[in-house]
Amino acid sequence: MHSASSTQLRSNVGRSNFWHSSVLVKIAIGAVLALSVSLPVSAAGPVIIEGVWLTEKKSEMTIAPCPAGWCGYITKIVVPPEIKEKYGDDLAAIGDNYTDAMNPDPALRDRPILGLQILTLTATGRGKVFDGKIYNPENGKTYEGKLEVVNDNRVTLKGCVMFGMICQGEDWTRISGPPG
Repeated sequence: MHSASSTQLRSNVGRSNFWHSSVLVKIAIGAVLALSVSLPVSAAGPVIIEGVWLTEKKSEMTIAPCPAGWCGYITKIVVPPEIKEKYGDDLAAIGDNYTDAMNPDPALRDRPILGLQILTLTATGRGKVFDGKIYNPENGKTYEGKLEVVNDNRVTLKGCVMFGMICQGEDWTRISGPPG
């Protein structure tokens, strides 16, 4: 009788190991798929957010792959009329040499605005929504935010405070770049 019990025990252990192994395989496949969705897809080609975008204030932003995911850089500065009116001759004296004067770090206040990285975005796994950080050189603050693809030629950028409860955003229109 003893040998029948040990045979039954080995059989149950064998089934348990088989079940355990198949669950582990399924978990591993799921983890690989989830990881592949969250990583930048530079090897597969450009992502829909890559390209040059026109902001509501008519400046231009370029979004490109970077080590953190995707980064957005100011590539053309257009000074809005209200700023021109507010600063008048002082603004004219600066010319095109705008600097990050509002940065809370005094060591960074002389860096040029043109070419400044103000976006860091990562894929969320929620379709065409990218989470990240948004630096606003107008006030020197960094906000949690997101960029959502509305269609191939329009995105909405939102910066948020109060744990994402209060958000302000604007729409950008594609000038050039993917989806080609």
